[in-house]
Amino acid sequence: MDIEWDKIADLVNKEFREEDVEYKEAAYRKPYAGAKRYFEAGVFNNLTEDKYLKELQIQKQELAKEQVKTRDERNELRRIIREEARKESYRDQILRSISEYQCSPLLYDESKQFTGVLKTDNDLLISCFDVHAGISTKNFWNKFDEDVLKRRFNEYLDKIFEIQLRHGSENAFLVLSELVSGFIHPTLRIENNQDMIEQFLCVTNYISEFLSELSYHFNNVHVFIAPGNHGRLSPKKEDNISNENMDNLVLPFLEAKLQNFKNIICHKNKIEQSIAMFNIRNLTVFSSHGDKESMEKAIPNLTLFTGIRPNIYLCGHRHTNAMMTVYDSKVLQAGCLSGSDAYCMDNRLRNRPEQLVAVITEKGLDCLYDVKFQ
Repeated sequence: MDIEWDKIADLVNKEFREEDVEYKEAAYRKPYAGAKRYFEAGVFNNLTEDKYLKELQIQKQELAKEQVKTRDERNELRRIIREEARKESYRDQILRSISEYQCSPLLYDESKQFTGVLKTDNDLLISCFDVHAGISTKNFWNKFDEDVLKRRFNEYLDKIFEIQLRHGSENAFLVLSELVSGFIHPTLRIENNQDMIEQFLCVTNYISEFLSELSYHFNNVHVFIAPGNHGRLSPKKEDNISNENMDNLVLPFLEAKLQNFKNIICHKNKIEQSIAMFNIRNLTVFSSHGDKESMEKAIPNLTLFTGIRPNIYLCGHRHTNAMMTVYDSKVLQAGCLSGSDAYCMDNRLRNRPEQLVAVITEKGLDCLYDVKFQ
């Protein structure tokens, strides 16, 4: 049916507009003409209603994906910032607590000093690995707490002096490793009866007394550190920076505590922070905790890493005394001073508390003592 645009305008104005609003026919004719041109040009031919809705759905899904990505990135950034803040806060707390601790230097007792002549052909290499101070555990094979730790240090001194008397040893070389229990395993959090700071102060005080007694019997006492994994500030290995380890604070503390003992010398690790490197009777000795090296691969790996082949390598970590020879180099493994705890029991690992003392001459390892503790 043909109808003029003027009549169309009158009809639309009457049915859909207010009484005082009236549009001319051009107001309707021109938009219609424009839409007709778009339609005849095929603009809408390839975009049916279903396709249009589908396209909107796809775009909506993509937008939702981007929102999730943005939210995940924001949450991950917050997590990283939160973890770093906790680590910095905990590190600051440790440093502040140690700096505020009233560290009274031990007094040197000249009456205890050995007045004879020590000039022999050997020195002693003494392990002090996997001490795990702060843990309190009791099982069928082992009991360990602060009192037991002190008793075992005294037992160790008696055995060392017995060995020295037998061989007439001149100097002592002590390697310290993994002194605190830390909190790297959930079971340690349960068994620990001291926080990290209390563990550190407790064990360093005991070791200070231990070293002071050694100084009265040997010409010189050399002290080294091989940082262990229990001393890290983060339970997760991948979240920890290698130098953020409580063991790294031990030597400065001992130097302050033992400043009156002139024959006790603390040596810092120079080439690599986790590896102690020194000489005994012109023999090259390396020592690390053992969590990064196996006994079989330690000699070739450390030789390639440093460019120096050690004559003797000392490690721990596996809680048992052991020895093997690799390419004419002696590999020594020290046991665990604290003994078996709940983590060891859960993993069916058990061994008596033990350490080792090696008698070293210019020809190399002369004798190895397997020191057991009650």
